[in-house]
Amino acid sequence: MTVETRQYTWEEIKASVPKKYTSEEVRSSKGALIVIRNKVYDLSGDFSSWHPGGSVALTQIGMDATGPFEGFHDPKTFLTLKKYYVGDLAPDQIHPPTEFENDVQQIRQNILKMKLYDSDKLYYLRILSIIFALIGTSYGILYLLPNNILAIVVSSALLGLAFQQSGWLAHDCCHHQVFKNRDLGNMAGWKQKHCTHHAAPNVHAHDPDINTMPFLAWSEYAIEGFADLSDKDVAKFMVKYQPILIFPLLSIARLSWALHSILWNATSKRILEFPSLPTVERVLIGIHYVWYLGGAFLLLSPVNAIVWAVLVQVFCGIFLSTVFSLNHNGRPVYSIEQASTKNFYELAIVTGRNVTPGVFNDWFTGGLNYQMEHHMFPTVPRHNLPKTSKMVQELCKKHNVPYHTTGYIDGLKEIVDRLSVIAKSAEKQGLLQ
Repeated sequence: MTVETRQYTWEEIKASVPKKYTSEEVRSSKGALIVIRNKVYDLSGDFSSWHPGGSVALTQIGMDATGPFEGFHDPKTFLTLKKYYVGDLAPDQIHPPTEFENDVQQIRQNILKMKLYDSDKLYYLRILSIIFALIGTSYGILYLLPNNILAIVVSSALLGLAFQQSGWLAHDCCHHQVFKNRDLGNMAGWKQKHCTHHAAPNVHAHDPDINTMPFLAWSEYAIEGFADLSDKDVAKFMVKYQPILIFPLLSIARLSWALHSILWNATSKRILEFPSLPTVERVLIGIHYVWYLGGAFLLLSPVNAIVWAVLVQVFCGIFLSTVFSLNHNGRPVYSIEQASTKNFYELAIVTGRNVTPGVFNDWFTGGLNYQMEHHMFPTVPRHNLPKTSKMVQELCKKHNVPYHTTGYIDGLKEIVDRLSVIAKSAEKQGLLQ
């Protein structure tokens, strides 16, 4: 006897969206439905508690999640997904793929045929060699010129650059660009916050990278939330002067991230994280700070060591956050409802900003200057993104989708201009008085 498969309408699927996109809310709901390749899955219950990307999948509830699923997962993941399968889209609810979607799938096939998903291990060995060279040079300068202020500044900048490049390497591993074995990639980087950004770039209330109130407002949606802020006075000051304050904030970003990393690991009650134990992470963090701070205090006077250590964080913060900002900040921001009407790949393109390619920019940005291509095909190793970019540009030209590329400085100017527009809008509405 065969059991008849339940058929769903889009009205039912969209009605399953929770009031709050939190693990607790979804876990207690009667159903949290997503669609992948016209099949319906229920993510309520224990799904987000074991999912390697944490609650990232919850951003897709009530939507067609085929694009994000294809971009993030190995095909074998369908075997795991089966336990959450609850039915199919009703035949009259299935939308045939558009020409744009068919062309994207053709690019995916071309990437496979051209073996652009395969990483060049020698390339990553060169990246690693550069990182070690920067670290060695930084400490070598301290050893030779421990009392020279200029030398301390140069040394701190070099180590800040090494930390930035280490971050890009971890980012590549986390996206499974370096190793085919996904357990190795999961061990090398953090996932939840970044993957949520990938699933919903520049989507207000979903993308954590633009959830920066009360310090910065990136859209009109952000300033609409003034009434719900507990620290309105801080927000009024910060938003009013945000075009000026953006760069001082970026300079201390690394300090904030480092502190958050320490506190998160110190207070974590996780038993097992795919696949690394919290204890291992804590030990590695401890080793990092022993050689980073220990070397400074061994080679420098206490005052100079503190100055050097702080400057390292400031330089690294600037090197990291200017690249992060260029990726999406100042580009269009959408509401959840608006984003739900856009194809995943189109959203990746229209919210992204590429930075002019070149040997230095490709290295300094860790390949993130190909931001649109990276969001569309996140597991393509960065050294293969230039070839991928040619196909994406042809796709955009064919379908009249804006493909936005700027120089590094021009991109930063766009960010400041956008912050100015939002600040003036908030002031015009009387929110900053």
